[in-house]
Parts: sequence; C-alpha cells; structure tokens
Amino acid sequence: MPFTTVVASCPFKIGHTPLTAYQVRIGDLTHELLVKEERCNEFGSVKDRVAWYILSKTIEKIGPVKSVVDASSGNYGNALACICQRLGIGATIVSSASISAHNAAQIKGAGARLVIAEPKPGETSNAARMRVAGEIAEKDGSVFLDQYSNPLNPAAHQNWTAPELFAAGPFDAVFMTSSSGGTSRGFADYKKAHPGPTQLCLVEPESSCAFLDSPSGCTDKLKIPAFGSQRRSSFAGMKPDPGMIRMDEAATLAAFTLLHEHQLSKVGLSSVGVILGALDWLSRQDTPSRVACICADGDERYLDEIQSRYIPAVGQQAYEAARARLAPVIAGMRLVGPVQQTAKAAAQ
Repeated sequence: MPFTTVVASCPFKIGHTPLTAYQVRIGDLTHELLVKEERCNEFGSVKDRVAWYILSKTIEKIGPVKSVVDASSGNYGNALACICQRLGIGATIVSSASISAHNAAQIKGAGARLVIAEPKPGETSNAARMRVAGEIAEKDGSVFLDQYSNPLNPAAHQNWTAPELFAAGPFDAVFMTSSSGGTSRGFADYKKAHPGPTQLCLVEPESSCAFLDSPSGCTDKLKIPAFGSQRRSSFAGMKPDPGMIRMDEAATLAAFTLLHEHQLSKVGLSSVGVILGALDWLSRQDTPSRVACICADGDERYLDEIQSRYIPAVGQQAYEAARARLAPVIAGMRLVGPVQQTAKAAAQ
C-alpha cells in the first residue's frame, strides 16, 4: 500500500528512521540483527508517527480543532503535545503516576496540560486514563483522539512504519512489543495484505495482558513503562496470530545497562526487551538469519531513573543475576553500523 497524502505532507521530521545493523554470533552461526531507530523521529519515539497520523487525519475529517485530549503512558503524549504546540492547538495529556520524569517534563515544556489519572478500585491504570480523558473531552469540548481504540493508530503503522521497514527487507522475522497494540496490529495488517515468509513476533514481559485471550488472570504490575500492557488491547485478535516471546524485566534492565556500557545502542528499555526477544529467537535457529527489531524510543527517557526507580522495582539480586547471565551475550554483539537505504526505501 503506498503512503497516504497525510504521511507524504508531514511537516515534521518523522519517518525514514535509520536501520542499524549488528552482527550476532550464537554457537557456530552468525546472524544479522537490524534495529529500527524510532528514537530518531523528531520528538523521539515511534509514537511521533501515531500522533501525527491520528491528529492530521482527524483534522482532515472534521476540520480545524482548537484543542485535543488523549490518554498516554508517555511517549504518545509527549509527541502529541509537541506537535500541538507547533500547530497552535491546545493539548491535554492524561497519564498515570508511572509516566517517566522525562516525558512528564517534555509534555509540560510543550505547554500541554498533564493530568494524572487515579484508578478506581479494580480499574487498570490504562482504563483510568481513558476514562478521565473522555470525561475531560465531554466537560471542556476538546476533541478526544482516543489512540487506544482509534483504528488510525494501527493504520499509521500499516501505511507508514511497516512499508518503510520492509523496503529494506527481506527479513526472517520482525520483533516488536505491544504498548497500545497499534504497532503490532499495524504490522500484522500489513503482513496480511502482503503475504510472505517473514515471521512476526511480539515480545512481552510476563505481566503483560495486551494480547492474551483471557487477561483477567494478569495481576502483576508492569515495571517498565509501555513494555506491555495490563489490559487486553483494542487491536488484539490479529490473524494470523503473531508469535509471542516472554522476556524477564530484570533481564531487560540488565541488558539495557550492558548495552549502554559497551556503547552498542542508545535504544530505550522496552526496545532492549525487543532485542532480547530477537536474540532468544535467534538462539533457536539452525541457519544464519536476518531479523529486524522495531525499537520504540531512546535511552534518554530512562537513564536518570535506572538506579532510583527501575532496578529497585525488579530487585537488586534479580538484576545482578541477569547481568551475570547476559554479559557474555551482549559482549558477543558487534555493531556494524547504519544500513544503506535502498532507492525503493527512499522513494517511499
């Protein structure tokens, strides 16, 4: 599917993010792992694409808007606030207490109103955000963009992120995590429309319910923002079902610090989880493989809180054990560098 007009006319530096190649030696095999650097979007994450796509398509449909409101765990709210500031549109972002200090500061710095939603008894933080955002829209007349249920969310990836990545293919497998579920659903819809041998894999922590058929039994709290979700995604029910890989959050934090110390990557926490999922998948292959990871954001959103917030959430002992286990794995990765984009990719 070709890019839509709204993507082609985007006035911000969103899209055409670089691919960084790594050589991974596992046993007797050498694999190629490609990282899609969504942190290089103008406002720092893959959610830049979603915020622009939803907002611009909404304006295209209903005309100019004075103010918008939406729910977000952080990155989408940051992107939407920055875009609205540039366009002269008022923005209210409803988030949770778990929002990173970086994203909270960015949202406020862009002049948006940040509201922290308190869950009612038995209500997930995500459901609380959506409820409060809807209440604000009804009260002050702002346009509720509703990213968690809006089909424009996965459409942004089906029509933009996925064709951009696959122009640099082929790949044996592509890995991502859920967040709102839009990225994975968009890629699944793209794959359904463009059948091929590439395997689509979701990488989730054990406490994530985003794509479980019966999420009611999911009670553990998420320890890393946007790495999974504690509610079933509105975009679940993908056909064919992607593969699922569960990654430990302590291992994700350990790999994050190891990658940083080796100066191998500047991707964020959930993105490191995705890379670990890809490494796990590669460890089970019997031929050299080429895989790609959709890495949602950068390390700057988490570095200041690693020691004070994230490691204590998983426990120092679990973190240290994971570091010892993963140290030789990370040391075995070799940074190759940027992948030259093809003419086909540039044209899109």
